[in-house]
Amino acid sequence: MAYINFGSRILKLGSTGTDVTILQSLLNNLPKSITSHISGESSFGPQTQAAVKRFQTYFSLAADGIVGNNTFLFLGQPTGPYLPSGAAVFGSRNLSNGSTGNDVKILQNRLASTAKKYALALGGPADGKFGSKTQAAVKLFQKDFGLSQDGIVGSNTFTALYMQTQMGGRLLQRSKFDRNQGYDVYFLQAHLKKMGYYNGQLDGKFGLATQTAVKALQKAVGISVNGIVGPQTYYHLATS
Repeated sequence: MAYINFGSRILKLGSTGTDVTILQSLLNNLPKSITSHISGESSFGPQTQAAVKRFQTYFSLAADGIVGNNTFLFLGQPTGPYLPSGAAVFGSRNLSNGSTGNDVKILQNRLASTAKKYALALGGPADGKFGSKTQAAVKLFQKDFGLSQDGIVGSNTFTALYMQTQMGGRLLQRSKFDRNQGYDVYFLQAHLKKMGYYNGQLDGKFGLATQTAVKALQKAVGISVNGIVGPQTYYHLATS
């Protein structure tokens, strides 16, 4: 099956492709309190449509069963108006040593927040510059998931990144529509709970309790205590 980047097109009933497979995987990673689960459906069929509608309803989006810019955003993949000016959608171009840009920063955030060994290989918070340290972190990730260890982020590595990493595509922050709800917020809460900073419900909604937990982590690791989850905070979110 030819690679179709997640977020490169609207997804709806009848769609087929690798981006649909990623969509189904992400929805199935969430609890049934947020969305329904999909079983044995390889294309965007009735089960996928129902799961998308449940997800949209839960996060107060228009429940039309169509995955457009707002739904992609709440799945942790900024597209269209949610991208910085001139930025490429994450996954829309190969990344390798020498690449720069917002998509490199997302790559670094995703890796750093997934495993401490990736963060250590990166050597610091995301800076949007793909150098030898980012290449080393990519190779570690590729090794862990049975991919060719070439240090180049192409279609197979992007697919694994969508399925195996859980956040890093955007800033997360309380009281901002484009930052305070969704898939990545759910896993932010899960990480904070595992680290002992959050005792609230895993609901994917960045409220006061989540902000308090973020600030507690920020204070503990000695970075700016602002309650905003950006590169410095993502760098300290890996639990193992």
